[in-house]
Amino acid sequence: MINCFIGALLFLTGSALAIAEEGPLPADQRAMMALDSGESDAVKALPASEQQVLKATLALKEGSPERALDYLKHEESNNDPLIALLEAEAHRQSAVLAVARAGTYARGLQHEKESLENADLSSGLGEANVRLNAFIDQLDGVYGSPLHLLQLGADIKSVFLVDKARSRMFVYERNSGGEFERVADEYIVTGAKGGDKQKRGDARTPNGVYRFVRRLDNHELEARYGPVAFPIDYPNELDRLHHKNGHGIWMHGYPIGVGRRPPQDTRGCFALPNNRLLAMAEHVYLKQSWVIVGENFVFDQKERQSALLNSVKSVLNQWKQDWSSLDTEAYLSHYHNAFRSGKRNLAGWKRYKRRVNSNKSFIDVSISDLSLIHDPNSWPEGEMVVAEFNQHYRSSNYQDTTRKRIYLARSESDGEWQVLIEESVTP
Repeated sequence: MINCFIGALLFLTGSALAIAEEGPLPADQRAMMALDSGESDAVKALPASEQQVLKATLALKEGSPERALDYLKHEESNNDPLIALLEAEAHRQSAVLAVARAGTYARGLQHEKESLENADLSSGLGEANVRLNAFIDQLDGVYGSPLHLLQLGADIKSVFLVDKARSRMFVYERNSGGEFERVADEYIVTGAKGGDKQKRGDARTPNGVYRFVRRLDNHELEARYGPVAFPIDYPNELDRLHHKNGHGIWMHGYPIGVGRRPPQDTRGCFALPNNRLLAMAEHVYLKQSWVIVGENFVFDQKERQSALLNSVKSVLNQWKQDWSSLDTEAYLSHYHNAFRSGKRNLAGWKRYKRRVNSNKSFIDVSISDLSLIHDPNSWPEGEMVVAEFNQHYRSSNYQDTTRKRIYLARSESDGEWQVLIEESVTP
């Protein structure tokens, strides 16, 4: 008896070691196990209809169309276009498998079989795949602290991260303790064409760092945009520097009565279902809600975030010191060759600053309420950080306080940040 027990124990131990050597289960398999058990908080938070959609999506990915149809037959939302497309793809896959099983008996149907294979509908299931990826992320507990939010001053109340690659929008807001925390993870629809917006009418959603600047509703808004819309300040000064044009980029809803849209389906705006849009409207504070648009945002990289923050703050501190020291040439060394401020280029800025500083016996510059946002996108000048702060300036013959925004660029990851754009902004 003892020998049998020891043998069984050794067998089980060996099995466990074999599983460990194989590594963690694939993401899709972990997702299906979680959905089947129903014990995870991520599963409990999903409506039954959403669980069925996810299960059917996984079954199709595994090549099990009959199982997908079995999941979908329990779904009561017969008018849901995504469910209808899942059913159509499941029937198509099932028909292809049936013809293959017929073998030589169906040899005269080769053309029809090829037509069925070429009629793959999976490209239209983008929303289902986005929702599945979001569910897997929630199971894995990823996407915590965004790398790109380096430092947020009191002037910023919320941040919306629009990830075009993931078709997801992550929303962060300051909690009662003053810390920013994620309050939403939403499916988002972006421009019909991929890539960064360059010109009016190109159906692309612009990449960059923006703010919500207006609220549109009632008579200001056509029904196709849903119950409310929030324009962003595109094009900003960085866009204009790169000759990007166009206008009217909004966060808006779906046409009344439309419940589903594929991931790339707007003329450049970003849209979400109307009920979710109204929920997100509660987190919008005009000119105090920033919008960062890009692809494949990076999360939970504390060391890299800290290094970025320190490098930018170091350059800003040196910029202030050189300005305050009346060492005009050292101060001007912080400016990029492609620098712009209003109508002034670098040469014009140098002439202006040399003339102004020559009439000063002292200068004192300090900043407060500093916000630093790392742009996730690559620009012709390289990496970019947007800095916004209150600038307190005092000299021998003038003093003022202004809200300042500067764009800092560097061409190499270990290079020096330089001021590419400098502008005064209204609160």
